[in-house]
Amino acid sequence: MNGSYGYLNEENTDDNEITNDKELRKIKKKLRNLKQKGDIEGSRKLEILINEYVNLNKSVDIKKTKKNKNNKNKDKDNDSFLEKEYQKNKEMNAKKYAEQERKKYAEQERKKYAEQEQRGYNCVSQSDTDKLIQDHGLKKTNLPPDILEIISDYSHVLWKKLSLKYHPDKYEGSDTYSKLLNCMKDNH
Repeated sequence: MNGSYGYLNEENTDDNEITNDKELRKIKKKLRNLKQKGDIEGSRKLEILINEYVNLNKSVDIKKTKKNKNNKNKDKDNDSFLEKEYQKNKEMNAKKYAEQERKKYAEQERKKYAEQEQRGYNCVSQSDTDKLIQDHGLKKTNLPPDILEIISDYSHVLWKKLSLKYHPDKYEGSDTYSKLLNCMKDNH
């Protein structure tokens, strides 16, 4: 007889301990397979190993939850502090935001006006239109009402209609109105 009588030999298996979740999943898979085969003794050993691993990790989880409770209270305190500070500064932030928006709008308007000046789209004054009429040898009182309308309120659509209407080939061979309309377009 080999070995001493009355002592149990330790099993030489690598399933003595589960060290991580990956091994836990493998052991659970083996457990399912053993239960399907009907191996009660092997499945009992694996259940013990799984319970030991779960119990070891539960103690760690309890400590973590205690810390989490403290952290939750701290988070609530921090949130309430932040909310109070936000309420204090809310009016100041609103004023600052309104000022930024006003500056942004003013800058956009300034750029738009500068762009229009570069392109020559600046508004034509009444004296400029009177000068245009005189340069073409016309009097404001002798102009047709539709041309007077475009002088008072210029629009590209109206200019297009009138330029077709007063085209030299169509309107009695006179090109004075068409020249006036083209000058109006150039000034706007």
